Amino acid sequence: MGVRRRILPVGWYPGSARGCREEIAAYIETAPPLPPVQKVYGGIVPHAGWYFSGRLAAQVLHLASRVVQPQVVCVFGGHLGAGSPPLLVSEDGWETPLGVIDLATEFFEPLQEKLPCYPEPPGDNTIEVQLPLVKYFFPEARLLAVRAPHSRTAVALGQAVAEVARDLKQSLLVIGSTDLTHYGPNYGWAPKGYGAAAVKWVKEVNDRKFVDQAMALDAEGVLQAGVQDQSACSSGGAAAAIAASKAMGATTAHKVGYYTSYDVMPNDSFVGYLGVVFVS
Repeated sequence: MGVRRRILPVGWYPGSARGCREEIAAYIETAPPLPPVQKVYGGIVPHAGWYFSGRLAAQVLHLASRVVQPQVVCVFGGHLGAGSPPLLVSEDGWETPLGVIDLATEFFEPLQEKLPCYPEPPGDNTIEVQLPLVKYFFPEARLLAVRAPHSRTAVALGQAVAEVARDLKQSLLVIGSTDLTHYGPNYGWAPKGYGAAAVKWVKEVNDRKFVDQAMALDAEGVLQAGVQDQSACSSGGAAAAIAASKAMGATTAHKVGYYTSYDVMPNDSFVGYLGVVFVS
């Protein structure tokens, strides 16, 4: 199938290996410590351009990499409605500024047998924006890349990926890619007006339920919160990562951080970002 080429322009993440390394090194300088854990199974990361959410995504992967160096990293993307099937990236590799990531092609057939997936067309950001980070922190790992729908199929997908990894005797780390509340005129949704009060509401009320469900390792809870509160664009990715992590043995969630794009660049339109690591 060949190598999938980069689609996102340089504004999403740097175009050179040096640029990626320099930005990642700066991001992890302020990474919070991970409490003592036995294992790390997965996490949740945001997927905006690195200028806005790269720091949090990098810190999640950095903390995971200090505990595990898996054979396979699975990134569950999103931006899919409830009626969509999972979409599987089926090339042999994927280009990044830090080199090509080999795809875990041995997962394709057994995963399809457990849960049919359709081909994933290039162009979505939810997975691609994570790939230089994956390559940096897990240089020897191969990649499994699947977009998960906003439905209970995401839970089945996460469980199926964990089962295939077990059957193949491959160590696995799973990452769910989602942003939280999209607020303001750019997104056609501003129920609390604009300014500091709206930001406070998004942080303390609208995103809170999703965050609480993620911290409780409740995959169906994050799906429900995403619909009811319009608090996630890709809750299927998060749900799949939670389901897979629990299937592998995760018992606890550690919150690496939460902030919004308003904290980076104040604007009437802004987005929430969450970083979590699933551990035992």
